[in-house]
Amino acid sequence: MKKLLYLDVPFAGATGGDKNRSRFIWETLTSNFDADLLLINRLEHSDEKINPHSGDKNHFILKTKKWNFFSSRIIFCFSRSEIKRFKDILQNGKYEIVFFRFASPTRLAAIVSKTLPDSKIIIDIDMLFSRLSKLSWNLNPTFKNRYYLVEKIKQQIYEKRLFNLSYSFLFTNFIEKEIVENKYVKKSAKGNFDILPNVMKEQSLKEIPEKENCILFFGGLSSAANEDAFKYLISDIYPLISQKLSDKNIFINIVGRNPTPIYEYLLKKNEIKNIKIIGEVADVNLEIAKALFVVLPLRIASGTRTRILEAANLKITVITTSIGAEGFDFSENEIIIRDSAEELAEEINNLIDNPERAEKIGENFYKKCKKIYLDKNVGKELIKKINS
Repeated sequence: MKKLLYLDVPFAGATGGDKNRSRFIWETLTSNFDADLLLINRLEHSDEKINPHSGDKNHFILKTKKWNFFSSRIIFCFSRSEIKRFKDILQNGKYEIVFFRFASPTRLAAIVSKTLPDSKIIIDIDMLFSRLSKLSWNLNPTFKNRYYLVEKIKQQIYEKRLFNLSYSFLFTNFIEKEIVENKYVKKSAKGNFDILPNVMKEQSLKEIPEKENCILFFGGLSSAANEDAFKYLISDIYPLISQKLSDKNIFINIVGRNPTPIYEYLLKKNEIKNIKIIGEVADVNLEIAKALFVVLPLRIASGTRTRILEAANLKITVITTSIGAEGFDFSENEIIIRDSAEELAEEINNLIDNPERAEKIGENFYKKCKKIYLDKNVGKELIKKINS
């Protein structure tokens, strides 16, 4: 078996779509390669305990240091001593393949090229950082929001260098792959660009709970993308659906880790009664299964939303935006995509009045995702891409 080193931030025991992708990739790699694991312990999480990760191979940990003014906060920096440790790990392991999860730790890729020049370097571009910052800035181009403008510029400079190196890049989103190829890549570049979609695992709930009178909005509630989607829901969509929610006694449940104060503040400020902040739950799949349908009115995003696949796995219809469904291949019979508040509200009201329509779309959604995005099928494609 080929020797492989996998670099990621800690993912064992953590929730979220990015952690699901990490687990999928690591499980696939350990089944097909002699794989070692290197975890990046970020400075801002240095006091947190790292849970044991699966796999009986070597596990290593590298620590990041504080970024400098000229670096994007999302691109990790390392001290000289940590770089030396990394060189030692490479020299001792003599890895044929080094797999980077995210672009964040890819400053280390140059060390791989120098230390193991024959090693194949693969980088999983789960999301295009500069695009996320650009969308955040464009939505609110004010002095107060200048952080995203500065980050966008720093990230674009870094990405332009990265994508012209002779590495293999895997994207979740074909649109972002095309953006990179058209905007960044020179004709002389020797890198390889391909797609590795996010995956749907087989449904794991032993019992499907009874439906409740609720609609679900879920995800990591500290992210700028979800904060903005919630603001959009409150300010523009909710006034158009509030009467229907009250008449049918339906609540919109907001589920996810680390809700920032803005959620409760906006509910109180607007005196909203039919939206509840649930926060983190033990099993988000239970919340999905109980919902009449899912609403994800995203205006800022990058990569693809694994939340969509989690809903599909339980045959639950999703109403989202073009950005929310970007990178997937779905028809109108499988997902509902609308962008204006008026159209989103109309679809929410329609599904409330037509539960049989929601059930039918959810069934179609599940069948399509099982055919294209099932983890075992995508895993086989991943191995082919690595070995090509």
